[in-house]
Amino acid sequence: MTTSSWQVERRDRILRAARESLEEQEYEAIQMRDVAQRAGVALGTLYRCFSSKEHLYAAVVTDWGSRSAFAASGASPETRVRARVHGVITAYERQPQFYRAHVTLQSSADPNARELLTEFARDARDALAAEVAVLGRAPADDAATMLWALITSRLTHAIYRGGDVGEIHRIADKFVDLLVPRLRDEQAGKS
Repeated sequence: MTTSSWQVERRDRILRAARESLEEQEYEAIQMRDVAQRAGVALGTLYRCFSSKEHLYAAVVTDWGSRSAFAASGASPETRVRARVHGVITAYERQPQFYRAHVTLQSSADPNARELLTEFARDARDALAAEVAVLGRAPADDAATMLWALITSRLTHAIYRGGDVGEIHRIADKFVDLLVPRLRDEQAGKS
């Protein structure tokens, strides 16, 4: 089945309306009928595009993550991994309601939402691993898994319990500092 350009535009309009709603209020307060109205579509149309509120917001969080400051640039693996880590932390710091929605959605029973969130987590981990790929596949995957776990556990503390986001940046930098000698050795060996 092919998707026509008007269907893609309608889906994008729904995602934009849902994202704007999340920028203005917490996930739990958002009503699907309000998102449909904001997007200019019937509620039934919204549910033909997304199986549930969880599915819609898993798509929103995934889309937001891919468009936000999760990107990285820099000449060295060290610079790129630091930029990506700090980009993730800063994006969630600026939009904590996206993090809270993401956490809430982790317990969704909707298979479409679970699939999107699994893909989001895999892509986030893979993006971190790509920044330190010079270490080799398994060590890069391990480092990325540890970094993602560090980021999310500390973000949970900061966002739900009023912890210091600056502390997350500091701890993430300390973790990257542990990788730096190996990154530099591997980079020198590849030159």
